[in-house]
Amino acid sequence: MTEGITTEFKREYTDEIKRTVVAFANTRGGEVLIGVEDDGTVIGVPDLDGTMLKVTNALRDSIKPDITMFLLCEKREIGGKDVVAVSVQRGTACPYYLAAKGLRPEGVFVRQGTSTIPATWSAILRKR
Repeated sequence: MTEGITTEFKREYTDEIKRTVVAFANTRGGEVLIGVEDDGTVIGVPDLDGTMLKVTNALRDSIKPDITMFLLCEKREIGGKDVVAVSVQRGTACPYYLAAKGLRPEGVFVRQGTSTIPATWSAILRKR
């Protein structure tokens, strides 16, 4: 397994996942796997239900416009270990953004290769 334009690995839940989900929704969609090291080593998630609840609540409450219908958060077993898979479809109401940062480069993200980067003003205006 490797990271790419539509795949991101996270060891554990952090707020950075919100930026990645915004970027996937604004670009081609993608999947965040929580419980996987950057090198693809599966370590698993100790509190699966708690992590899934934290992820779904955070994404629902912090991303605008509402992105919940384009998300699927589920348990997945990889190599005998449980991970949280957050699948994101490309949204239909682009650009998506972090509510706390607003509709500006600090709140709108896109994927470029394996990176999540702030969108430029021109990219934000084109997506509207």
